Amino acid sequence: MIDFTLIFRILVFPGFTFILLLTLFCDWVERKIEARIQNRVGPLVAGPAGILQPLADLIKLLTKEDIEPRDAKKTVFKIAPILAFAFMVFALCFVPIDGASVLSTTGFNGDLIVILTFSTIASFLLFLSGWASCNPYGTISSARVLTQFLGYDIPLFLFALTPAFIAGTLSIFKIASIQTIPFIILAPWAFVLFIITMQAELEKDPFDVPDAESELVGGLETEFTGAKLAFLHLTRDVQIVFGSALVVELFLGGPYGPVFFGLPAFWYTLWFVLKLLAVVVLTEYITTLFARLRIDQVLSANWKIVLPASILSLMLTVALVTWVYPLVVL
Repeated sequence: MIDFTLIFRILVFPGFTFILLLTLFCDWVERKIEARIQNRVGPLVAGPAGILQPLADLIKLLTKEDIEPRDAKKTVFKIAPILAFAFMVFALCFVPIDGASVLSTTGFNGDLIVILTFSTIASFLLFLSGWASCNPYGTISSARVLTQFLGYDIPLFLFALTPAFIAGTLSIFKIASIQTIPFIILAPWAFVLFIITMQAELEKDPFDVPDAESELVGGLETEFTGAKLAFLHLTRDVQIVFGSALVVELFLGGPYGPVFFGLPAFWYTLWFVLKLLAVVVLTEYITTLFARLRIDQVLSANWKIVLPASILSLMLTVALVTWVYPLVVL
């Protein structure tokens, strides 16, 4: 028997359609913030206050001519952007949005590690996209992508374990639902360091050396046009939504909050979106306020500062969970 409810959840809400629209809306929010801080106009024409500009850009790219370089690794060049986008959307399907994930009600123990792995695979597919284009700018950019995400993946996993240790589970649903006191209060150092590491993982300023247009023209996107370029842009934007959603689930109590007059799914979705937008605004402020680091500074910051800090954070968390939190919180 066909489960139409599951089909609706996968294709419409809180699945693919909702994720796509939320991604485009967050893209518009980021553009508006950057425009305001940098004294620029920002999108104005397409829709009220230019809110439909990301959708217009997506439609434009999907209708553009699709050109492939003669020497490109054509199979990888074609499928890597689509697969990267698919992995990121699939990772978001495990995140509780309306009080439950898209695929199930409570997920499973260990899904936190699974979705972080999906994010890593998507980053590797972005590396393959630049490598397959056989363009010198794309090759350099993809090498930087590989170097950066391999380095910052380790501390990102370790910082994600901080709320997992406090909650006593690797289920992202249980981590979010157990937060009667948001973990940003119990482990503020981990929240700050997680945001910084996430900036590097998402290749946002000041860690955007793989996309440095003054050095690498278009970076790994240099040879991409049409639909493939649209999927690369979508992948980047979904990664931002995914990273912000991860912060919401791990440190801000997920979608859970006060429920008024029934309809818990509505209120949970509202709280999730509001919290996610707060994180998007925070990360975008960091993006606009700090100048780009050099590649050697990015790598030095990882191995000399962020990685040791992640190990110390995990040790501190284990000590607090063992001796302090049971007395203060429980």
